[in-house]
Amino acid sequence: MTGTGDGKQPRWSVGALAKATGLTVRTLHHYDELCLLRPGGRTPSGHRRYTEQDLRRLYQIRLLRQLGMSLDEIGDVLAEDDPGILREVLTGHLTQLDDQARRLAALRHRTRNLLEQLDGSSRPEPGEFLSMLGRMSTVDQYITEEQHAFLDERAEELGADGRRQLDAEWPLVAAKLAQHYLDNDPVDDPEVQRTTRRLFELVELFTGGEPAIRESMVRFFREQGPTIPPGVTGEQQEIGEELLDYVDRAYAALSRE
Repeated sequence: MTGTGDGKQPRWSVGALAKATGLTVRTLHHYDELCLLRPGGRTPSGHRRYTEQDLRRLYQIRLLRQLGMSLDEIGDVLAEDDPGILREVLTGHLTQLDDQARRLAALRHRTRNLLEQLDGSSRPEPGEFLSMLGRMSTVDQYITEEQHAFLDERAEELGADGRRQLDAEWPLVAAKLAQHYLDNDPVDDPEVQRTTRRLFELVELFTGGEPAIRESMVRFFREQGPTIPPGVTGEQQEIGEELLDYVDRAYAALSRE
């Protein structure tokens, strides 16, 4: 603090204010140039003197800055002195923070899955690992952030054991259904029907019964092209739309039961 000026209100020089708040003198000068924080007084020689009211305004500026608002946005909010404008801006920033939180949650979940696979008994080969990473990036184009967040919550509900069981079973069921297709088994064959039913039970378990997520998954497989899982024919084999059409017909036959 520099002095009291008129003997009543405390006043701070720009240097004293910078030292007290941890800001730089240059930053305070910049705020002055932008009319964000104009000093409430001046000395006879023209030096800045900041008042208690200026300190309260500086607190508002720093608080809004920490929330991620730009200096222009802060200037608009403080210039209007309208709680409605501040509420609108803060609501927009809260939405952005929610989006960031969902992305971080999705990244956390996927990282945890990778660690579980790396720590498991069947560690993926480097080629499989790279393929898995590429596929994750592709799937992101079909699943919204909200759906990612829902799937993360669903994964938490299933627990580690439930996720491991799901991860272990669904490739086996998909491979079995693919083998039925390769063997030209009729879609109304009882074994085909049992396999189809189990596949869709696993889909429901994974998606929590959310039709929008299920539709996104179907669109992903149709546009990216399904692949027979390893072990069905001894090697990866691209089979295109035919398998999905076979699954559609098997599901339709199942629905007629």
